[in-house]
Order: sequence, then structure tokens, then C-alpha cells
Amino acid sequence: MMNRSLFDLARKMTLEKASREFRDFRQAHAYTAARRLMDETFADFPDIDHSFVREFQSAGFSARVLELALFAALREQGKELDRTSPAPDFVMVGDDPVAIEATTTNPPQGETAEDVDLAAAVRRSIPNDLEAAEAEFVFQIGKALRRKLEHRDAQGRAYWEKPHVEGVPFVLAVQSFHDPSALFLTTGPLATYLYGIRDVPSRDSDGSLVLNSQVVTEHRRKDKTIPSGLFAQPEAEHLAAVIFTNSATVSKFSRMGTERGYGPQDVAIARCGVMYDPDPNAALPVPFGYVVGDYGPGEHETFSEGFHVLHNPWTRTPVAAGALDGFTEHHLQPDGRLLTTIRHPDYVVSRTMIIQGDKALLTARLRVQQYLTSDAGRR
Repeated sequence: MMNRSLFDLARKMTLEKASREFRDFRQAHAYTAARRLMDETFADFPDIDHSFVREFQSAGFSARVLELALFAALREQGKELDRTSPAPDFVMVGDDPVAIEATTTNPPQGETAEDVDLAAAVRRSIPNDLEAAEAEFVFQIGKALRRKLEHRDAQGRAYWEKPHVEGVPFVLAVQSFHDPSALFLTTGPLATYLYGIRDVPSRDSDGSLVLNSQVVTEHRRKDKTIPSGLFAQPEAEHLAAVIFTNSATVSKFSRMGTERGYGPQDVAIARCGVMYDPDPNAALPVPFGYVVGDYGPGEHETFSEGFHVLHNPWTRTPVAAGALDGFTEHHLQPDGRLLTTIRHPDYVVSRTMIIQGDKALLTARLRVQQYLTSDAGRR
């Protein structure tokens, strides 16, 4: 295959016309490892309609990063992909085929990343009002999913009606970028919206954790409401599942590229956040922190980490058992509770700190130690 690069400017594209996200990423020394891993991944990526590079360099930067990470995740799981048609984005073939279309939530028109100061964006990565942020997250995710469900091509066909995917389970993959703090939100509010239920934790007389299901009929944002339980709505009868992630980002490519030795010696990466607690009586996640590379190859991050599959129990064409078992899976049980099968370290939310300088590695280790001994790290 002819060598291709995501960072060679597309025809008629100048650096000044490219998005600021792309310009900053293309030029920054600290992102050397991410750029090399992205180019390595893209070398095997079939760009059917020849639009990927142009969109990656312009307004579609985040959406194309999601698409590239999802492609890499499916490939590392050994999935055979048919990319002879531009839509849906990926069609898994074989005994258990699945058609996957990727989408994102995006900032309101006119409020692109060009208008956001990068330092301010970092400060805003954690929402000030979590309840309001979750409400906005549900509305934005709902809009993105419905937009794809309502989409029809020039022949008036939905994704699942195209000849090459007819009868194949149809899945939507989604990630949220509508706000700098959107990546802080996880599968919890999304599951509530899709299934129309939420788990309410309590403790029994022995102090053991008890989860009870609570029916949710609608979601409210200021003076607007939308119905809950998208999976049970008629418009979603052909939607077999939703794949969600909050980690298919530049940071993932930076961490994984650094693990592979693609980064310069004066750049180090620290990752801190909270992760799933396997204790059955734990109601909250536990803090974690590490310096990328301070462990052996057997503990290297995978592309599949961070992807969650929420299965629709009411769909006409369900995903076959095992077809997407390379990801964390969620199934609604008859008692209304959600059964989650975790196959990777489940980092609920994290912050990746890229540190540059002669003492980058020492500084990164100090940052991790400071986090783990802080109030946030001791919780």
C-alpha cells in the first residue's frame, strides 16, 4: 500500500485553513508518539470516499479520531471488516456480522474549538454543575443517535436497509464532544436514557450494597423534556446496540504510542483518575494513577479498553452472543438491573498529563504521587 499520512495537508488545504485542533496537534513536539501511531493505524485504514484526511484536518477532527480508534479496536480483536462501501462506517463479516456507524456530539454551530482557549478548556474538563452537565449530555447523545436513525440516503434507505447490510444487526458508536467537560460523563446517564431505568443504591441491615431499579420516563433540561428509554421506542427497533466511549481521543494515541517507544525522550505522560472497583459492595469508583511505560508490555493499554456496548433487548435484529465480546458489555436483565461484563481495566474517567522537559519522567512520577496522596486520590 502506498504510504499515506494524516498530517500531509489535503489538496487545496493550507495550514491556516485547517482547524486549530489539527494545527496544534500537528505541530506540537509533545504529540510525536500520537502522530506516529495514528499514521501507523491509518496506513491500513481503507478510506473509501477519500474524505477522511480532509475531515481529520478540519471540522471533523474529533469524529475521525473516534473512527480511527474504533477501527484499531476491531482490528486488534481480529474482526474481518468489509469497507467496500462508505456507509455504514464498518461492517464486520463472518459468522456474526455487525454493521457499525460512528457519530459524535458536537459544539453548537458557531462555537467550534476555534473559539475556545486551550488552557480554559483544561480547566473546564470537570463540569461545575454535574446534574446540568448530565442533562445536557443526555440531550446531546439523544440528538446524535436520533439523527443517525432518521438518516436516509439518496435512494431513501436507512443504514440497515442498504443491500450489503440488510438483515445484519445495526449498531451506533458514539462519543461526546459538545463541551470541554463532555468526556467526563460515562455510561451511567447514557444507560438510563437508553433503557429508561436507573440503579438506586442502598445498604441492607448488614451494610451490603443493594441496587434497586427505578423507572425513568423522561429527561429534563431547563424547560425542555425528552422521553427516556430510547431502546424501547419504535424509532429504535432496528438499533441493536450502542457502543459508547469517552476515551477514543488524542490522549489514548499518545499513551499507546509512548508505550511503544514512539515518543521523544524529553516527553513523559502521567494518567490519573478513577476506575471501577470490583468489590461487590463498592458504590463508588476508586482512584488510580500511573506513569505511562512504568510497567511491562503485558500491561500495555489496548484500543478496546474504554469501549462499552449497551445491547438493546427490544431490537428486531440483536447482536449475536460473542460478536462484540472484545468490549465491555451491558445487558438489561428481566429484573430491570443491568448486567455488566468487564473484560479490561475499566477506567471510568481520567486525565492524561503530557509533560515535556529534561526531568519529564521525574515530574510525571511526582504528579502521580501527589494525586494519589491528595484528598481526591484518597477517596
